[in-house]
This record gives sequence, structure tokens and C-alpha cells, in this order.
Amino acid sequence: MASVMGMIAIYLTPFLCIGFVFNSIKLAKQIKQGEENITKSSVWVTITFTLIVYSLVWSGFLSY
Repeated sequence: MASVMGMIAIYLTPFLCIGFVFNSIKLAKQIKQGEENITKSSVWVTITFTLIVYSLVWSGFLSY
């Protein structure tokens, strides 16, 4: 399990960060335009942020 999380932290985190930035920008545009249906963008921002933090915590745990 530790090696899998290490691989995710090293190789998947940059893609998660890119997805987080794009979805955050999309969400900000939707809010600015006053769209009512922002659930999908909010969910993706939440998921990508959670995975980024989770992988950082695991990489810190593995290096300790």
C-alpha cells in the first residue's frame, strides 16, 4: 500500500493539480456568470483538492 501511495504522490499529483486549477477557474467563471448549476464543478474541485492533500500527507508519512 505504501509503494502505491508513493507512486500516486509522485506521478499523479501534478495531473491532479492541473485538474484542480482548471476546475477552479471553471467554477469561478460559473459563479461570476451567475449560473445556478455549479454542483459538478464544485464536486470536482473538492475531489481533486482532497486527493492532492491526501497524497501530500502520504508522501510525508512515507518519508518520516
